[in-house]
Amino acid sequence: MGQTSSDLSSHHASYPPGESPEERRADTMADPSPPVPRMWYPAKSPEKWANTIAVWKAELRAFGSGHAPANYLKLKFDDVCGGCAALRAELAALDAATTPTCVYAKKLHGAQADLRHGRLSIGGKHLGRHITAALTDGELDAIIDDDRTGGLDVPVFDRDGRRYEFKCVYAEDTGFYRLAGAAEYERFMVDNNVVRDVELGKELFMEVWAFRSPALQKGQMSIDDHTDGALGMVILFFDLDADGLGDELFDDDSLTVKHMLRHYPKVPEGYELEQFT
Repeated sequence: MGQTSSDLSSHHASYPPGESPEERRADTMADPSPPVPRMWYPAKSPEKWANTIAVWKAELRAFGSGHAPANYLKLKFDDVCGGCAALRAELAALDAATTPTCVYAKKLHGAQADLRHGRLSIGGKHLGRHITAALTDGELDAIIDDDRTGGLDVPVFDRDGRRYEFKCVYAEDTGFYRLAGAAEYERFMVDNNVVRDVELGKELFMEVWAFRSPALQKGQMSIDDHTDGALGMVILFFDLDADGLGDELFDDDSLTVKHMLRHYPKVPEGYELEQFT
């Protein structure tokens, strides 16, 4: 996974007292107060809290070390969404939107379609390294410090061009990014037939694409100093059987061989086509 147990121990040893993920979870479970969001920042020294955020941010950045770039980075949006007319029209309507880049691709676990969760988990630990790489330091701060900031505003578009207003937050206990917002999550999952397809026993594959546009900036104080504008995402689902993607794992990011060939038909150097049939 890129980090040994001793590496993780040294990371945890650098947390200020009372600020490690384990201590925060224990503190939450021991708290008998009503179930309202805990405001950790005001209760701690600003300097200590800033150090905690810096440690978590460094840990997330470090997950990109020791792992080769994922194969899905080679996917081209025009190849994948050449027929997504409504989506392409919505993106074209955004001022100077950059071309989306695939930052995460994996089979969708059936539990993700449970509407009680109210959020979609994406990119745990090293599997989320390309999501992390797409974020500015200011955006990553807002995501990690979601108890205080409420998370990062991330508009998400589906293949039919529908827009959903999510908040991106970080679950330090699991190392996953989460797109949160119960009402938007339910609308998104129902609109895209994810709940129905999972109930029917279909195996789904999910792709997350990141892009930027000045039109996504909300007029409030900017937390991202990216010259291309604010972050947006496109999330696509594929039926592994109906789309003929197969289930042969291409690498640890779960990109399948048939999926790779479907969207990136050029045979990698040193391979013969027969090896992929």
